[in-house]
Amino acid sequence: MSNIIRLVWFDLKTELKPPVWIITEWVVFLVQVSVYGAMISQLVTGIDNYNRFFAVGLVIMITFGLASHIGRHFVEHAHEGRLPHLLSLPISRSKLFLTIALQGGVELALMLAVPLTVTLLIIGNLTWISVVACVLTLFCLGFGVAGVMLALSFIAFKSSDLYTAIVTGLSIIMIRFSTVLYPLLFLPPQYTSAAVFSPLTYGSDLVRFILGFDPSYLLHPLYAVSVLVALSVSTLGLGLILVQRLVEGVKSA
Repeated sequence: MSNIIRLVWFDLKTELKPPVWIITEWVVFLVQVSVYGAMISQLVTGIDNYNRFFAVGLVIMITFGLASHIGRHFVEHAHEGRLPHLLSLPISRSKLFLTIALQGGVELALMLAVPLTVTLLIIGNLTWISVVACVLTLFCLGFGVAGVMLALSFIAFKSSDLYTAIVTGLSIIMIRFSTVLYPLLFLPPQYTSAAVFSPLTYGSDLVRFILGFDPSYLLHPLYAVSVLVALSVSTLGLGLILVQRLVEGVKSA
């Protein structure tokens, strides 16, 4: 375990000196909520206090963005020549995968510290149980998406252009065709069928249910929990298998 912690800190310390990218994300979130969210909430009808709905959506998008970064980070290690060094260390491939997952979890916690706190203050009237459940849901969603991106990252060893195209297209589809910004009930029929396949739909609806939003706008929470747990377990398991079988001997340039 000490080897894993040292590896996690080895990568994190370079990204946190100083943590400009995290602070920038905080500032962008605060501006979006205080300016854009306040303006658009005056235009959107049918949802009470849309700014609260919008703030949760932003938190979900931040979670998704960082989870996607974890997969890209693995690819960057390969192209920078760090992956062969990591593979040469006296640790198992499963521990290497755990290191990547733990690093992503720490980065996600840091990234969500301010946005989630502000969102919870905007919503108010919360209990410790709801806050903890919300945090667990976000981490479950984050690890699920990270597992997808880690699985796709192995495409980059054959073609980094193809990987970039796939991840970019997938990101657009998963965010736009979901309930991150609008309830499923309000989406056009052609969007609804696509939205049910986006994990962000289940993550955002479950977080909103936990935080006390009107359940009539949301998917059933049991469906959301089932999908998120299945996604996290299956994609992380797939990523672990790929690390064990495919990463050895890949071309990193």
